[in-house]
Amino acid sequence: MRSTAISFAAASLALLAAACSPDRPQAPVVESVSNEALGIRLDPLPADFVVAVNDGASLELALAEGKVGGRVSFEVGDPEPAVDLVAAVNRHRFQVEAKPGAEYKGGQELVTPHGSAFYSRGRFLDGTELVEETVVVLGHPSASRLLVISYRYPAAGDSSVRVQQLLDLLGVLQGPGGGAAAGD
Repeated sequence: MRSTAISFAAASLALLAAACSPDRPQAPVVESVSNEALGIRLDPLPADFVVAVNDGASLELALAEGKVGGRVSFEVGDPEPAVDLVAAVNRHRFQVEAKPGAEYKGGQELVTPHGSAFYSRGRFLDGTELVEETVVVLGHPSASRLLVISYRYPAAGDSSVRVQQLLDLLGVLQGPGGGAAAGD
């Protein structure tokens, strides 16, 4: 009995020492990404994504999990007196409907920390692959410009995870100063 207790104590100490070891891998650092040309910052960058391109006015994210395809891109329009979100959703619908194998899934208004926004979703053939594209259109966090966040990924039976990932990105979106959102 005594040797069992000593063995248990020794094993417990070994586990404790391993847990406190400086060689133990550290938790991943939560990074943020900024793009000055687009005037946006994602802070923190959700763990589902890694930066694929961040050059000039191009910011694209890929999924951190390499087995699952998909790409998120950000586009900022020119300054305009009033950003027309409904027109932007209609442009997306027309773009989807013009593609082969198109099936437009609809759009919906969202209330976000950045004010009113819309998402729009559709499926179409890209070559021989059926893809789905979900976009969120909103006013830029710091200017009177349209911001379009597009997420294109292989179509599947349930898109709710992908839509949630896009909404998570919207939740960490900031203007260039990293603070105030549109409508604040």
